[in-house]
Amino acid sequence: MADLGKGSERGIGMLLAIFEVVTRGVADIVGKERAGEIGREVVDEVRHTFGGENVYVCKGISLDTILTHNQIWGEFTGDNHVALSKKYGYSVQWIYEVLRSMEKLKKDEVQGDLFDSSKGQGPNDQWGIHE
Repeated sequence: MADLGKGSERGIGMLLAIFEVVTRGVADIVGKERAGEIGREVVDEVRHTFGGENVYVCKGISLDTILTHNQIWGEFTGDNHVALSKKYGYSVQWIYEVLRSMEKLKKDEVQGDLFDSSKGQGPNDQWGIHE
């Protein structure tokens, strides 16, 4: 077998880890055989989506936080910073920060970038998290 190099070995290890996480996560619900099929489908989707790219997976922000920030963005009317801070239990300053970050993300979704082909593709609402 050819020497794949350290980067390729890490990539293969990451795909295997994704496969294992997915199959363990759904096996009790759909059974082992179907879980394996789902795991393979997810790994193939990850390969086709991110293949050839350097991808950093952050530890710091949870899916719940991402969804909450998206809800705040969706409920923002232009003048309800205080109401949003009370509703979500954040400071008004933090609401401003969330809105600044979300504005940049939303802008990047629709506005192309000369050097980054992932920007400007429009919203991807396959998972129902974009408005």
